Amino acid sequence: MTPAGPPAVPVEPEGHGLLTGKVAVVTAAAGTGIGSATARRLLAEGAEVVVSDAHERRLAETAEALGGVVAVPCDVTDGEPVEALFAAAVSHHGRIDVVVNNAGLGGTADLVDMSDEQWHRVVDVTLTGTMRCTRAALRRLCPQGSGVVVNNASVLGWRAQAGQAHYAAAKAGVMALTRSAA
Repeated sequence: MTPAGPPAVPVEPEGHGLLTGKVAVVTAAAGTGIGSATARRLLAEGAEVVVSDAHERRLAETAEALGGVVAVPCDVTDGEPVEALFAAAVSHHGRIDVVVNNAGLGGTADLVDMSDEQWHRVVDVTLTGTMRCTRAALRRLCPQGSGVVVNNASVLGWRAQAGQAHYAAAKAGVMALTRSAA
């Protein structure tokens, strides 16, 4: 039996121009997580991309690494920066076509010990932030008669996990919000 080496680094597939001419906005895109991977994929498919995050330094680093993106700092827990994000995207590109609401916040605390602050923080970022961004997007997409909003949820919105009551409730709310908005 031969020892297994380190896992192979996956190779990202080439783009097919599926989003050529489209403008996409991605929240929580700083760093190396789902948001920045989504932004890379959107770029590979030909989209013009606007990335946002509450972490300005990491956002600037990510924007530099991605190249060719507009970076707008945005804390989704405040309606004014959310509106400013979407206004900046439209100002820079003339429109938006795709929105990926990726901002979310987790944490672990048993419900019996969870503080109101822990609950509110997770729900405000994960659910209410998604609502704020969806609302701002729809205010622009509906008048133009086209566009798509993708709201990231989690399997925890369907199943229980110890210490995750706030996150699970918020993600279940994201699922219901998405169905209602549609």
